[in-house]
Amino acid sequence: MPSMFRVLTTLKQAIITLLLATFMGSVAHSAAPEKVLRMAFTGVETGFDPQRVDDLYSGTICTEIFEPMLEFDYLARPIKLVPLVAESIPVAESNGLIYTFRIKPGIYFADDPVFKGKRREMVAADLLYALERLVDPANRSPYSWVMENKIVGLDAQAARAAQSGHFDYDAPVSGLKIVDRYTLRITLTHPDYTFLYLFTMPVTAPVVREVIEAYASDTMAHPVGTGPFMLKDWVRRAKIVLERNPNYRGFVLDTQYADPHNEEIQRVIREVGGKRLPQLDRVEVYPIESGQPRFLSFMNGDHDVLQDVPASYLSQVLVNNQLVPRLKTHGVKLFRELSPYVGYDMFNMENPLVGGYDPQHVALRRAIAMGYNLPQQIKILLKDQGIPAHSPIAPGVIGYDPNFHSTEQEYNPARANALLDVFGYRDVDGDGYREQPNGQSLVLEYKYSSGSGRAREAADLWVKSMKTIGLRIDTRGVQFADLLRDRKAGNFMMSGAAWVADYPDAQNFLQLLYGPNTGSSNDARFKLPAYDKLYEQAIMLPDSPERNQLYREMSRLVLAYAPWHLDVNPSDTHLARPWVLGYLKHPVPAFYTRFKYLDIDVAAQQATQMNSK
Repeated sequence: MPSMFRVLTTLKQAIITLLLATFMGSVAHSAAPEKVLRMAFTGVETGFDPQRVDDLYSGTICTEIFEPMLEFDYLARPIKLVPLVAESIPVAESNGLIYTFRIKPGIYFADDPVFKGKRREMVAADLLYALERLVDPANRSPYSWVMENKIVGLDAQAARAAQSGHFDYDAPVSGLKIVDRYTLRITLTHPDYTFLYLFTMPVTAPVVREVIEAYASDTMAHPVGTGPFMLKDWVRRAKIVLERNPNYRGFVLDTQYADPHNEEIQRVIREVGGKRLPQLDRVEVYPIESGQPRFLSFMNGDHDVLQDVPASYLSQVLVNNQLVPRLKTHGVKLFRELSPYVGYDMFNMENPLVGGYDPQHVALRRAIAMGYNLPQQIKILLKDQGIPAHSPIAPGVIGYDPNFHSTEQEYNPARANALLDVFGYRDVDGDGYREQPNGQSLVLEYKYSSGSGRAREAADLWVKSMKTIGLRIDTRGVQFADLLRDRKAGNFMMSGAAWVADYPDAQNFLQLLYGPNTGSSNDARFKLPAYDKLYEQAIMLPDSPERNQLYREMSRLVLAYAPWHLDVNPSDTHLARPWVLGYLKHPVPAFYTRFKYLDIDVAAQQATQMNSK
């Protein structure tokens, strides 16, 4: 009995010790500080329905919540397409007309009340539904062009919906066939050598039909995806909070395509390689269009990352293109690159004053383009952080020609004045400003994003530049989201704009001027049969000298008819605090900031915060 008593006592003590250790471990785990990343966007978001947004900021958030079939490898340079939720990259069948996507089994959406406590797995029907949503007229998707004129039977389905007012999601589409629970076969109307790139974009990410229908009145505020993060809180145009998705499967950084000689890439591997990602518990994003508060939020330590240092503050960051000693001493990391980005000012080609394809209106647009003082913008406003854009195609993408140069939009007020004189735009009443050739008033109107300091400065420069060539221009600042809506509706005469690459091919930029894309991505409403014919020929070709020649001819037509005033290809400067691990700028802007690859060195962060008090 004594022996048994001792055994029971020992066992009891062991159980107590085990329970205590488990409890203490649980307490220690719960007490572990959260890893929180804080940063600002340079513009405001519009919402998080992936098939209905078209601004970079909303798209960045959607990329963390939703998962498309494919993605670009984080470390590969040059870029490499890899599977994300697809088991593999589809191989083109039937001479490039058929692509078959198979989704990896066991990928689950984040929990939502719509699912009534059950786990909801991603299946092929979710991908099919997302693709159909892009062309549903009721959604007015700005990315409808992604699927228009591509898939057999899909355009006919959209046309029936436009006529009836209802898209029948249950009706079969011959080019979209569910083979089994996880497999979707897509049949194209013609070969499209950029087709797979479309499946890296959040706009093609699968969504759940029952979720969309449940939140039909406000799908922008109720994103439910399979990605690493969920939307926890959203104060529109003020604060976006993401939290880690507990249903996310996690991953380890793939280094097989990493360049062993690239120091920045090797740094990322040292910082987050081998860890189970994502490491961040929460991400807080603050849309701050004004440069000063955004810059100060980083300098004061409130934010961990500063993307796109405002030009007016570059002198406080760089000396001889090197990080200033004060920031270098504090371990701040510097990232710089020429972005695959084109800034431009568009004309509404349907506007009776500046639109049209006749010589008189073409001359007016070309004179306006030559009259804008772009050198001053680059030198004074951008602090030489950019180069003049010579074509609608951005640097760094397939099809960009660095040797393509044109003088047709170079700053030349004398030439602009002469062109206006020749086509009858003269100052009839002697007030210093020109009238139309018919003697009627000529007042240009320019819309810009009121929250952007850079846009306001550019608007002021437009007024000064146009005065030099005798043109009166009224500028009007509106909220960024309102500007997007106005451009889609054709409610503008001239407007500042920009486009960053969704995928690394020139077609992604040239589609912005393709006539049938009017109402979706072609905000200038440019409709030129010669251009459209070249575009349609180009999308039938793989990357080749023949296709590049078509791209050059399209660029020449843009310069000749001037639906755009080409602005700049900017250089961007970004900063990150030393405790931000895994940060790397990707060549494709949609992958600029991938929160799922980042980590926070909490000890370094806390030590810095203590020392600053």
